[in-house]
Order: sequence, then structure tokens, then C-alpha cells
Amino acid sequence: FLRNGKILNLARGATAIDAAFQIHTEVGLNMHGAEINGKPVPFSYELQNGDVVSILTGEGKPATDWMRYAKSRSTRSKLRSYFRLKQKESLREAGKILIMDYMWMHGPLIEEHSYLRGSMPDGMVIPRTVEELADILPYGKAQVKDVDDLLHSIGKKHDRMYLHQMVSKIFLVPLNVLVEAEKDRESIVPNSVVAAVHESRRMAKDAARAAAQDKQTRPTFSAGADLSNSSVKLDLFLSDNEAVEYADHENICQDCLPVLGDEIIGTVPDDDDYDEGTITVHRVACSHAQRAINEAAASRKSKPRNDVTEYLDGIDSVKLRTRAQNRFSNNSVSKVEDVPVKLKWPEEDSDGNLNYLAEVVVVASDRKLLLADCSEIVSDMAEIMKTGSATSDEHATLEFLVRVSSLEHLQRLMNRLNQVPSVMSVERRFGSDLL
Repeated sequence: FLRNGKILNLARGATAIDAAFQIHTEVGLNMHGAEINGKPVPFSYELQNGDVVSILTGEGKPATDWMRYAKSRSTRSKLRSYFRLKQKESLREAGKILIMDYMWMHGPLIEEHSYLRGSMPDGMVIPRTVEELADILPYGKAQVKDVDDLLHSIGKKHDRMYLHQMVSKIFLVPLNVLVEAEKDRESIVPNSVVAAVHESRRMAKDAARAAAQDKQTRPTFSAGADLSNSSVKLDLFLSDNEAVEYADHENICQDCLPVLGDEIIGTVPDDDDYDEGTITVHRVACSHAQRAINEAAASRKSKPRNDVTEYLDGIDSVKLRTRAQNRFSNNSVSKVEDVPVKLKWPEEDSDGNLNYLAEVVVVASDRKLLLADCSEIVSDMAEIMKTGSATSDEHATLEFLVRVSSLEHLQRLMNRLNQVPSVMSVERRFGSDLL
């Protein structure tokens, strides 16, 4: 129970941390203490039936050992997201320190040898802030166009040659000029910078380690499973509840627009940054989801029958390697595919909030006030985001991009529209043409 009498439905073994996150994500993220029946308890305290829970919030923030005490999958998922974000922020800060120190150290040299001077409208000025660096990025030849991605990659690699190469591409300075400038230096980077970068990278590693503590719950294929049938493949992914992630309504695939109640599956890029990746939520029939399932199935089938167990044992429990190589390319560049991830909707999503986009298409015999009649129903039952209409011969097609709370809510809306005079059909579009 909470102090106001609200009942918390938590699984056996749930802790104060689980209670805080079930109340609200922000409560969990800002928790600095917990009281049970009026007495302070550690975060690891396992709740008992009848306990009255009070969560103290303020300047608190999650510690890396919370992952050991969190029992709810929803709580662990939210903590993983938090620690992944902290990992990115720490690496970004390390990258910022490195490149700003580089600008301070080699600014005059870059300005002297840069070919950007003639291509920038106001001439080139050595950036002293991240914002000034972002303004220069579009003019260079670096593949990275987002300054946050640039700082993150520099902080993650922590490699001086990589930093030389990125600065060379951004400012169009010959690489050898930058490399030669540091050849005779006894100390390239000041100790204060080294210490700051080390601390940021340490924080990133701690966050990554905490986020990775739940890796064993990620899905893997069963060696004896038959992956030749799509429905069997789906059953395989959704059969083990202990390996199911919770869907995040903020990471919805725009090509299929799943809503609460749809059968869903997730995908995440299969690359070295998996732990930092965001799981995209798809409807099962979405082409992206089906491609990910088929790629994983093909990867599994490509192994000899007697080597399947060894192959599966070698797969990281967090991800399934499904890289495909272009065999006809001279460079044999490895293509990063998506990995399928088991998903289900979190229970707290059934709160009635209009979190999900869906597009409804109404086909009717054209008449006066048809659009007004349909719009009145839609606006009364849902939130209209965008509309479209077209007429041909004696028929009219009306399109409504709406926000709904669930599949059941969407079905009620479509049933009401079907009752409008002269309406011939009401269908839900797969994805959206109005976005």
C-alpha cells in the first residue's frame, strides 16, 4: 500500500526500488530513500503483503547496484535505459573534453592550413564551444553530421589518431600536418585533461556494466527449433515470458504504427553499440520485423546440423549476430542487420492515455456533410492529429490520423464510423500516408 491507500500490485520478491518505479518512473529516478510502515529501510528490502510504502524523492539518482535489487522486468528495463543514457552522456563529455583541448592546442595550426576558409560565409573561426563546432560540421567532409554523435564517437574510441582523422575531415586540414605537429611533444595532453577524460570514461564503463547486468534475460534461439515457418518463428520469440522486454511507446515504428493490444516484436541494430541501442516496436506483420526474423533464421540455418549447439553457445545472450556480407563487393563490407527482440506491452500502458498513432481510412458514397459527420465522431472519441480527403466519381475517401489509447479504443472508433450513413468501409491503414 501507499500512504494514500493505493494498492501496488507487485510480484513476489519485489523491492522498494520496484515500488518506486511502479508509482512513476520519475519517482524511481529521483528516489533517495524508502520507508516501510514508517521506518527507513534499505533499497534491497523485499516488500511483504500489507506493507505501507513511502518513497522519499529529491536529489537522489539510481546507483549501479540497483540492478541487483530490482526484480520487476519493467523496473530493470527503465534502469537499463537510464544507465545507457548516462553512458552516452559520459562518453559525450569525454569527447567534448578531448576535442576542445585539441582546438585549444592546435587552433592556430588548423586555421593556417584549413581549406574551409573560402567556403564558409563569414570565414572560419576556430570553435571554442560545442555549438560553434556544430556550425562548422556541415562544411567539412566528415561522415558524422551531428555534433553529439561526433563527441560520442571520440569519447568512446579515445584514440589520438582517430581524433587527428576527424579534425582533418571536419576542417579540411592535411592529416600529416596534424600528426607531425605532435611528434616532438613530450606530453601531448595536459594531466588535467587526462584525468577528466579518465573520470568520464570510468563513469561510462560503470553505467555500461550496470546496464549489462540483465543480459541473461535476452532471447536466444533454441537449437531444436524449426524456423521455417513465420508463425513458428514468432511463437519461438514470444514463448518465454522471462525473456520478454517491455515495449516503449516512444519508440514506435513509423511504418506500421503498433498500438497497445497489437501483437508486437522489437528490433535493435546488431552492432557493437547494441547495449546503447533503442528497441523499436513493430507489429508482427511489419516488413522490418519479418526481415529481422528471417535474417536470424537464415543465420541459424547456415550452420551445419552437428554444429548448431556450438554455434548457439557462441552467441552473445544479448544479441544474435545476423551480419550479412556482400560477397560480390571487392571490399566485402559487413552490413549491419536488425536483431529481433521479444516484446510485450507494459501493464502501466493501460492507463488510458492517448499514446498511440493510428490511421483510419473511411470509404463512402459522397454526400453533403459526410466529412463533418465523420469528423465529429472522430474528434469526440479520439485526438485528431491530421486529416486528408479525396473524391472520385461518386465515392469519397477520408483519412484520419488519430491518437488512441489501445487497439480496443481504435476498434470502437472504427465501429462508430461504420454506422455513419453512406459509409461503405472503415479500415486501419498499415502505417500512415499522412505522416
